[in-house]
Amino acid sequence: MQETSRKVVYYIATSVDHYIAHEDETIDGFATEGHHISDYITSLRDYDTVLMGRRTYEWGYQFGVQPGQPAPMYGHMMQYVFSQSMPDYEHDQLRVIRDDPAEFVRQLKTEAGGTIYLCGGGQLAGTLLDHSLVDECIFKVNPVFFGGGIPVFGDFKHTIALSLLDTKVYNNGVLFLHYAVGS
Repeated sequence: MQETSRKVVYYIATSVDHYIAHEDETIDGFATEGHHISDYITSLRDYDTVLMGRRTYEWGYQFGVQPGQPAPMYGHMMQYVFSQSMPDYEHDQLRVIRDDPAEFVRQLKTEAGGTIYLCGGGQLAGTLLDHSLVDECIFKVNPVFFGGGIPVFGDFKHTIALSLLDTKVYNNGVLFLHYAVGS
C-alpha cells in the first residue's frame, strides 16, 4: 500500500507556561471570547478525523457530550478516543482505541482521508510526538500563567526543531503560533 500524505495537527490552547489545563482539568484563565474562538471553529472544517484521550473526551461531558456519542463540535469527523478503561461504544462515528496509540496513528496516516486533528490530551500528544507522528502544532497561547497543571506534551522530554508557518496576535492577548514539526 502506498503511503498517503495525511498529516496530524496538534491544535491546542495553552497557558504561557505551557499547560493545557489546571490539575483539576479546568481551564479557568483561558480567553473564552474573541476572534480566536471563531477562527478555531472555522478551522475545524479542515479536518476529517479527530484524536483524543479519554480525559479530553470526558471533559466534553460538561458541554453536553453524551457518553458513547461523538462530540457535536466534531460532528463531521471520525472520532477516535484512546483509552484502556472506557467501554466500547457502538457508534459509527466514535471508536475507543485500546491499541498502542503510535501504532494506530502510524497506520491511520497511511489510509485515505484528510488532515487529522489531535485535540488532546497532553500525554497522547507527547506519545505521538515521541514517535514522530505529529506533523504540525498550532498553539493558542493564552495570556495567563497556570503555575502547574496538565503539560502541553505530557512528560515528553526531547528536543525537536520547529519551523514557523504562521502567527497571529489577537486583540485579547491570545497569540496564535503555527509550526511544522522538524526542520
